[in-house]
Amino acid sequence: MRVGLAVAAIALMGSVPAWAGIDKVDGPVPVTATSQIYNSANVPGALPAIDLAAHGYVEEEYFLHGTADAFRHEADGRLSVLAKDVPYGTRIIVRRPKDKARFSGIAHFEPIHPSQGGTSHWLATAEYLMKRGDIYVAAGLGDDAPSRAISAKGPVPTAQSQVLQWYEPDRYKPIQWPKEDGIRYQLMADVGALLRSDRADNPLKGLEVRRLLVGGWSFTGSVQRSFINEGFHDRARLPDGKPVFDGYLLGISSRWNGGGYVPLNSEEPPVANDDARRTLRPIDVPVIEFMSEFEVGTGRPEQQPDSDAKVGAHRVYELGGVIHGSSMVDGNPPRDKRANMVQLAAKGYPVAGVKGEEAGNSCPLPISDVPHGAFIRAALDNLRLWTDEGVPAPRAPQLGWTADRKIARDKDGNPEGGLPVAEFQVPLAAYGLYTGSDQLACVAKIGRPIFLRQDMDTATLKARYGSAAGFAKRYDRAVDALVRQHWLLSADAAALKVKARADAARQFGKR
Repeated sequence: MRVGLAVAAIALMGSVPAWAGIDKVDGPVPVTATSQIYNSANVPGALPAIDLAAHGYVEEEYFLHGTADAFRHEADGRLSVLAKDVPYGTRIIVRRPKDKARFSGIAHFEPIHPSQGGTSHWLATAEYLMKRGDIYVAAGLGDDAPSRAISAKGPVPTAQSQVLQWYEPDRYKPIQWPKEDGIRYQLMADVGALLRSDRADNPLKGLEVRRLLVGGWSFTGSVQRSFINEGFHDRARLPDGKPVFDGYLLGISSRWNGGGYVPLNSEEPPVANDDARRTLRPIDVPVIEFMSEFEVGTGRPEQQPDSDAKVGAHRVYELGGVIHGSSMVDGNPPRDKRANMVQLAAKGYPVAGVKGEEAGNSCPLPISDVPHGAFIRAALDNLRLWTDEGVPAPRAPQLGWTADRKIARDKDGNPEGGLPVAEFQVPLAAYGLYTGSDQLACVAKIGRPIFLRQDMDTATLKARYGSAAGFAKRYDRAVDALVRQHWLLSADAAALKVKARADAARQFGKR
C-alpha cells in the first residue's frame, strides 16, 4: 500500500490527481566513524550539543524514494499538474524515545531549511520535546536556488541536498532532489501520512501518533503558509478523513514580508505582499503565527484576527526586542556554532563566507537577550494543549505602532504591546536599535537591523528598585504571573530568574 490521501478529500482541489506516494523507505542508515548523520543532535563543539542518550533518546536517519507532482495555477485559480511523477530521493531524521513506552503520542514535524540544512525548531524546543516523551522528525523538502561559495578547496554548494553530498558523498549518494522544487508540498503531506500509517516500513511503526504538529521558522514557516493557503492541508487526509497534520506553528514569517510566501513551483514569480493568497485560509486545525519585531515592523500593523472557531482557529504572537536572525537558543550562540555548521567547518566549508550570516556577529556590544526560546516553547505548549485537549491558546495584544508607522516604545525604550515580557515590565535594559554613533558595526544597515541589550545605569536602577533584591522581588512576581497565564513554562521561568539575578548583581554593582 502506498501512502496517499483519502479519496473524499480529492474534491477539495478540483481535478488534481491523488498523491503519488512514497515508494521506498531505507533505514535506519548505519552510522559509523566515517559515515555520520549531517546535522546530528550531538556534534562535539556545537552549541548546543544535545546528548540524546542522556535523555533516553535515539537518533535515526531514513532515506525516502518515490515520485511526486508539482502544481501550477490555472487562470481561474484552480490548481493543475505542472510536472507529474517527478522522482526524488530525500531523507528524514527521527529522534524518539529509546523506550517506546515513553512515547507521549505527540510527534513534531519540521521541514529542513533549504539552505545548508538547518533545523531551528529543534534547536529551540529539543529539551521541551524530550522532557515530554515526544518524537521529532525533520524532513528534507527542497533546496535553495543552486548557488556556490568559495572555499580554500574551491566552490562549495549551499542548497541543502547538494550540501549533503559535499559533506558525505558516499552516505548521501541516494539523495537526489529535482530541479522542480514544487514537489515539496505533496511530499510534505506524504511524509506526514507515512508517519501515521500502518506500513511495515514506517519509521514509527508500532508507535501510534495521536497528534502531528508542524513547526518551522523563516523559510520553513513560510512553507507552512503556502501549504495551507494552496489547499494542501485540506487535501492531506488520513483514511478516516482526519487531517494528517493537527496544528501549525509558523515562525518568523509574515504575509506582509517578501519571504512570507513560498511560490507554488520553481517557475512561479514571487507572490505580491498584498495578494489575497497570502491571507491564511480557515482550516480545521489551529494555527499560531509567531513573529519577531522585525517581521512586524517591516510589514504592516494589520494582522489576521485571532479566532477560537473550530474552522479557522488562529493566534498571532508578536515578540518585541528580537529580530529575524535571533538564534532562539538560550545564550544566543553564534550561527557558526550550530551542529551542521560545525560539521561543515571541520571539512573546510567557508561557514563565515556564505549568505545567511546573522546580523550582529561583528558588533562588539551585547546583542538582545530577550528570551525568544522561552516564549517559543510556551507557544508550542499552547498549540499542543489546543490541538490535543481543546484548550484555546491565550491571546496576546499586537505590538503598538506610532503615527509615523514605527513600532511604539515606552519611556525606557522597550517595545509596547506584543507578548508580555518581564524584561520590559521590570526592565534592567532597553532592547532595540543601537542609538550611539561610535560602533559602526552595530549601526543598522540595509536589510535586517541589529537589536542590542543596552543596560540602564545604576542610578536609574536604584531609584526604581532600591536594590538588586528589590528588583528580584518585582521580577519574580512578573514572571510568576506569566507562568500562570501560560506565556512561560515553569522550567524556563526558573532559569530566567537565575539569569535576572546575575544581571541585577552586575548592574547594581556598577559605579
